[in-house]
Amino acid sequence: MLVVTALAGGYFYFQKWREVKQQKIQLGLSNNKFPWRDYTAEELAKMYPQTKYADVPTRVTPEQTYAKFREALRTNNLEMAIEQLNRESGRYSGNVTDLQGAYSANRFGEIYKEYPEAISRVSTYESIAQYYFNYKDGDTVKSHFIDFAKDASGDWKMASL
Repeated sequence: MLVVTALAGGYFYFQKWREVKQQKIQLGLSNNKFPWRDYTAEELAKMYPQTKYADVPTRVTPEQTYAKFREALRTNNLEMAIEQLNRESGRYSGNVTDLQGAYSANRFGEIYKEYPEAISRVSTYESIAQYYFNYKDGDTVKSHFIDFAKDASGDWKMASL
């Protein structure tokens, strides 16, 4: 009787353990090969980086991207201006639409004058950064912020205009 109880208890424990492991496999937290080993913290960090593109070496800095953007405005080059935008940004399609509208209205020259040559850094992290420049609105000095995000190639692109 004791053996039957131990086997039944072991069976129910195995079923519960298996159910938990299957859930972890579905979530990507355990290996899908028996004995369904849980991944270590290091393995999970490598598989699911918390900061996207943080480990990608920088090829183009935010300042270089901003300079190319200004050059695109100065030379009335829509394609070059769009290339400076971060495609993964939630504002990408709106930024493209804004640039296309300004290009169609032949306003790149006006916009170029609004973006000064130098921008100042607010913050820079592994794959996101924010810069600003000041401008006068009548008698008031205001700040305009520009967000940047690093892409898979290591190029910092503009996430906002």
